[in-house]
Amino acid sequence: MTINIRDYVVDLELSEGETTRSDCPVCDGRNTFTATKDDGLVKYNCYKLGCSLVPSAVPINLTAAEIAERLSSLKHGDLKKTVPRFIIPEYITYPEPSQTNYHRFVSRWGLENEYLDVMYDVKDERVVFLIRDKHKVIDAIGRSLNGSVPKWLRYTGNATVFSRCMGEPNGVAVIVEDVISAIIVSKVCPNVTGIAILGTNINHTHMEYLQDYTKIIVALDPDATHKSIEYRKEIQSWTGIDTMAMMLQDDIKYKTEEDLIKLKEYTT
Repeated sequence: MTINIRDYVVDLELSEGETTRSDCPVCDGRNTFTATKDDGLVKYNCYKLGCSLVPSAVPINLTAAEIAERLSSLKHGDLKKTVPRFIIPEYITYPEPSQTNYHRFVSRWGLENEYLDVMYDVKDERVVFLIRDKHKVIDAIGRSLNGSVPKWLRYTGNATVFSRCMGEPNGVAVIVEDVISAIIVSKVCPNVTGIAILGTNINHTHMEYLQDYTKIIVALDPDATHKSIEYRKEIQSWTGIDTMAMMLQDDIKYKTEEDLIKLKEYTT
């Protein structure tokens, strides 16, 4: 049966800025079809290699509420801070069962949940984590699976942080160094936001990002304990938000019992 892709996209009824992911209506690829509504256009693509779908866009009028929101943003200058959208290249896709190195890595860290936006770079053999600003994909970071350098690759550098919260955010944030640790935080404490600063350096852009939280815990890896203490002081001084430094026995992603108990205590 021939699919009318325009009707299919219109029937998604996306809100402005919203992105959805589903099985492709053309090739039946599992979770390979994405559609995003951006400024009245719904842009769509399938990331399965070999799919005949041609990436394109369908114009859909903004609702009155969406227009009012954009006018309000313009009035307050928010649109000047808009981060460019990251266009996912065709070599970053959802993996086939045969890509065992990807599946071993994902299984090791418990990343099978599709909510996590975990993809695969078939060109460089990397597990790729999409980074979103609300619904919009603005960047991605890929972890090498074959020992290539760098171990972690930023695809654009547009994003300030990688953050993840599995439940309804409660205003508590835990700052860690890497993406996997941020995901582990969000899984262990579902209403807490795990924030990876993508390294061990913190700057004013991070500070601005943290302004929306009510409590912050700095939990860098054990070899950066001195920086956890230093950053606690800087963040609290800059933001005025209650901030604590958490001393770890090991990296959060290794989930030692003592560290997980302490994490739950600090975030309640």
